[in-house]
Amino acid sequence: MHELRRIDVLSGIRDRFEIIDTVHTVHGISGRDQKAILKSVSGLLKLLYPDGNVTDDELEEVLLIATELRQRVREQLHLIAPGEYEHVKLGVWLHQSGKKLVPELRDAGRIQTVKLPPQPSIGEVIGLAVAGDHGCILHFEVQVTKGSGKVIPLGSIQRVMRESIEAAAQYVRFKSTELGLGQTWYDDLDVAVLATYMGVPKEGSSAGITIVTGIVSALKKQPVRNDVAMTGEITIMGKVLAVGGIQQKVRAAYDAGVKEVLLPADNFKEVQELPSYILDAIKLTPVQTVDEVLRSAFVSNR
Repeated sequence: MHELRRIDVLSGIRDRFEIIDTVHTVHGISGRDQKAILKSVSGLLKLLYPDGNVTDDELEEVLLIATELRQRVREQLHLIAPGEYEHVKLGVWLHQSGKKLVPELRDAGRIQTVKLPPQPSIGEVIGLAVAGDHGCILHFEVQVTKGSGKVIPLGSIQRVMRESIEAAAQYVRFKSTELGLGQTWYDDLDVAVLATYMGVPKEGSSAGITIVTGIVSALKKQPVRNDVAMTGEITIMGKVLAVGGIQQKVRAAYDAGVKEVLLPADNFKEVQELPSYILDAIKLTPVQTVDEVLRSAFVSNR
């Protein structure tokens, strides 16, 4: 076995093939992908053909196995962190024959999805985000318990979204009387916020209106509509700010069966460029203030 490790089986065959990205993504195949495939090829050749003599058919079989192994790794990386790892489709091009080898994975192309709540519920809000090159549904849950005024982000919520949670909590404190919450709720209660999308870290400044809706819902025990999704950042004065990726988010809402999307007024023109079948099927409601969001979000306000 030690002798096999020292044998260089690739040098004699490396010019017979090239590793490629068959869908031509922006960043293309990475050096890590190439090294992983070549390492697998080398290991298989040493075990199966230690003498270095390998026919074209035998080489094709080894290359397909090695490429499939790396493709499965990339599929999992894309599911875990789609914003960091593009969806590539690895393959091998054989120079002499011109044949292109592409492993077929039955479970390839999966996208993690979050289903809509089956019914309106307290503290449960549908948010929208962008993951890699596509939009996705974010399921926010907010829960209130006895405590000392803490706001607790749960799960893999990153720094920017934590700032959204802080801004939402500050807005609710400032507007406590107008919202019918009283002045002292933040002295006696803790608010926990969870954004679910499997194990994917949640980052980005577009969840402000979603979080503030969840906090108000949990404090007032008022159910949120389960057919409405929303995206938009807020200021502590209650203004709704424009966000990125609005078209991808609306497409994700459409795919999930959402009936209405609340979005920043400054993004409204951008979504008018979406296909008519989406615009006809979903109600797009532009909002400029948190007050407008709350008027549309709760069951009793429909």
